[in-house]
Amino acid sequence: MPFLFNYIETSFANGSILAFTGTFLFVVLAGIVSTKSKLYIIFLINILTIFLSVALGKRFITPPNEIWFNPFGMNFAIIFTGIIIFIGLIIVRFVSLKK
Repeated sequence: MPFLFNYIETSFANGSILAFTGTFLFVVLAGIVSTKSKLYIIFLINILTIFLSVALGKRFITPPNEIWFNPFGMNFAIIFTGIIIFIGLIIVRFVSLKK
């Protein structure tokens, strides 16, 4: 999902609305579905997803201009997006476990 978010952001003119909506729905659905999974498995899968997203980003994402990912760079943006998605997934998971 971090790769898809950044790919849609950089590739489409109205990508921000589509990327945010899709990511939000993904986080909510994945958080609800993950209530039956163990926490360490969710953590390992998200680490794997972040590494895979960085590799795919290097291969497929070409920013529209040189300053798109400044000041930190594309890899940091993908990793940061992955961490935010993971935190959101964990929050939704714990909220849905309380019910």
